[in-house]
Amino acid sequence: MRPEKRFLSIAVPPRWAPCLIGFLAALFLPVAPPPAAQENPGPITRESASPNTSPSPEAPVLLRFIQREGEVYHADSLVHETVLINGLVSHNAEITESSSAVVRRVNPDGTALLDFTFRTEERIAGTPGIFQWVSAEQVTLSRNPRGILEVPENAERPIVRNIPVFPEHPLSPGDTWTAQAREVHLFRIRGTLYGPYSGEFPVAYTYLGSTRTQGRRIARIAVEYSMSIPVRQTREPVRLVSGSSSQIIHWDVEAGRPHFKSEAFEFFLLTSEGPAREFRGEQEVHYRSTRTLDRPRDTARLRSRLGDTPGIAVSPAPEGIRLVVQETGPLLFAPESARIEPENYPRLDALRRALAAHPDRDIVITGHTAPHGTESGRRRLSSRRAAAVAEYLFPQGRPGPGRLFIKGAGSAEPAGSDTADRRVEILILD
Repeated sequence: MRPEKRFLSIAVPPRWAPCLIGFLAALFLPVAPPPAAQENPGPITRESASPNTSPSPEAPVLLRFIQREGEVYHADSLVHETVLINGLVSHNAEITESSSAVVRRVNPDGTALLDFTFRTEERIAGTPGIFQWVSAEQVTLSRNPRGILEVPENAERPIVRNIPVFPEHPLSPGDTWTAQAREVHLFRIRGTLYGPYSGEFPVAYTYLGSTRTQGRRIARIAVEYSMSIPVRQTREPVRLVSGSSSQIIHWDVEAGRPHFKSEAFEFFLLTSEGPAREFRGEQEVHYRSTRTLDRPRDTARLRSRLGDTPGIAVSPAPEGIRLVVQETGPLLFAPESARIEPENYPRLDALRRALAAHPDRDIVITGHTAPHGTESGRRRLSSRRAAAVAEYLFPQGRPGPGRLFIKGAGSAEPAGSDTADRRVEILILD
């Protein structure tokens, strides 16, 4: 499972890396020229370990995805990237990405139906551990225990598919195998969307062995591939998408899911309308898991923890549990301001204590405004208000692995009156 974004904006060079990394962060380090594309991952080819490989006492291991109904898998990544234009360094970028997958159903053969969410986000300067929620895309797909995905034909996500794919047999250190993978790309150039551009390529795997870490058996798998998608459509500026990737996946054998991944990548984009662009960098991905919220139980517990705190409504939501800080009693903010009125500190303190029970959950804080002023002004104000609440509740960032996002909705989600519109919502995600 790889977090990624999907749009490349070619018109704005210094700012385009955050819009681009979805296609490039999953790529790159030369392996071999890709064969003719196939329609599915195909049979896995196994090569025996080199005759010079020394015997290992490690027991063979069968690597599999072990998927359990109700589990939620999270992937949080950080990318350090250098952008080159016509071979000259343009700028460096640091990009964060995240995704989550909820296991909705598991068949007897271990194949699971998953609801994936791919997030586009931005790190906010000067605020530890707070991310601006830019957008989110959902897709439902299935994955079998070997890692082969079945993705809807029109789905734009995930960009990278069928990595990793495991062989049918147990592995010993030094064993190698190959399997097919696919990438699907869309590019936005000067406001126009081009694509999708899709191609399959072989991926070379090597099992490096395993170690015991905190009581868990962690297997190490080397992954290398290159890809090249020539584009021959007329009237389209994209001409070539190519790249390479070298990865080390740390796999939790007992849990049946990735634990950590490091990657070095290089990505190349050639268009008919501009200079050649190259992206080089490194990525680290940390994986974690939770379980879906027990909405009736957890809603009741939150209400109990809040006690008689005024002006905070708690209710279950499709995405998790929603808490609404309402404009009842003292106003939460001064008019046209993101300054929290001091009279609200006690109820926000109570809210902080209640949220402390969910350190492993991702939380989204959304600001809302009444429909006055300009749309852009309302969005800026609502985002500032969400940030003010986030900074008050978590001045040092989240205490656990869960991420903290803020959103500014402006007046796009009215609640029926100016008083009800001026609110802040806190969503605890599955």
